[in-house]
Amino acid sequence: MSFEYSTFDEAIRSERPVVLPETPDLNRTGSALIWLSGVHVYSFGVILHVAALTEQSDYGLALNDYDMADRWSDEIAPIRFGIEFSDGTAIALDRAAPAGTVFEVRRSSGNPGSLCATVFLRPIPPPGPVRIITAIPKLGVSEAEASIDGQQIVSASESVERLWTTTPRTSRGLGGAGLRGGTWFSRWD
Repeated sequence: MSFEYSTFDEAIRSERPVVLPETPDLNRTGSALIWLSGVHVYSFGVILHVAALTEQSDYGLALNDYDMADRWSDEIAPIRFGIEFSDGTAIALDRAAPAGTVFEVRRSSGNPGSLCATVFLRPIPPPGPVRIITAIPKLGVSEAEASIDGQQIVSASESVERLWTTTPRTSRGLGGAGLRGGTWFSRWD
């Protein structure tokens, strides 16, 4: 079940994603940890919530995306991040995605030694293992591989709740906003 939307923002605000229960470690060493802190499945794609911590606090962390590949400052340790589907399709953030595929960093923030980011992936992967490969070469963190279940993603995408259609609607008024009465929020007005 894939719905049609005119923009990414419209799609995100029109669906309640299915949140997968598994959040595996993607790469763990004695001095670094990269993990999926959440996997949100929509009808049109997947948002991966990526987190990373390192013992080394001299460097900021960043996902090495295509627009910034090989242009990071000396104070940044880029995290290499790639995915391989069960059908052999392989994509990485620091390379142009194949036609029909979107794989991009949507948000990212952090402090020295830490990172929280969201990565958007489209289309929904096929059934089978989805391999996720990560590394932080600048910090000596070698490539590691973890996987999540593509069939679980497919099943979740088929049960996403569409909250509303995108057709113009008439105003429903304030919906109680700003009105005095016995509401919980009114006690602060």
